[in-house]
Amino acid sequence: MIKYLVFLIVIPALALASDLANPANNAPDARIAVGLSYHCGGYTITNDSVPVILNRIHARATYAPLKAVNFGIDIGTASMEVDSLTKGSDTFRIFHGNFGLSAGAHVKLSTPSFANDFLAFVGIAQATYFSSENKYKAVYGGIDANGAAGVQLHLKNFGFITLGPQLYFIHGSNRSADGRSGTYSNISNLRGWLAIDFYPKMGALSSGKPYISFEFSATPQTDIGGSVPIRECSFSIAIGTITRRLYGEETDVEWSP
Repeated sequence: MIKYLVFLIVIPALALASDLANPANNAPDARIAVGLSYHCGGYTITNDSVPVILNRIHARATYAPLKAVNFGIDIGTASMEVDSLTKGSDTFRIFHGNFGLSAGAHVKLSTPSFANDFLAFVGIAQATYFSSENKYKAVYGGIDANGAAGVQLHLKNFGFITLGPQLYFIHGSNRSADGRSGTYSNISNLRGWLAIDFYPKMGALSSGKPYISFEFSATPQTDIGGSVPIRECSFSIAIGTITRRLYGEETDVEWSP
């Protein structure tokens, strides 16, 4: 039990805390999932292929009216880091954004499980507004939309593993310190996606179902290292819990991941 508590404390301390997977599996009906996530993604924007890094910390609340359909809200903070760009004799400086508002909503869909409760097909979609401003009042912000669909494996006494394709779009605007404005979007939209949801056995320490979620996405252009630490890949980590059934008829056997 102690090792699970240490794991729950140390992992968020290393990375703070997911975007889509928080968790990736749907909660059973009449429950609420509450979680805290940290996301770090490396993307390439505009026709000039400028690398950016988006850091995001979110609190999430997901309501499950049905196991097949979960939906909820996300709110927190995000910052943007934009690499320098050289055009001819002009060099545009690196943008170091402070953390600003980030807020959105999400929906999760799931088929009934089959193959002896081992497999299900799932889909998750999320849209978020974000804004990041630096000390010179330059701003990068916009809306990003994120969605994934795939197959979900249920590993009893562990949790869930989900994998499939992911689509990610950024539609943003920027304003320089001298007031000039522009728009931008990401170049690469299709990625491979993997999510792992682990449910530690907490016994009497928790009346709900605590979880730890990790997810990773990547493209063939993924690069780690160099002047920009991550390019065309992302990772997220989250911790949270799913409540017991809040209303309706409760059976003698409580849901167990």
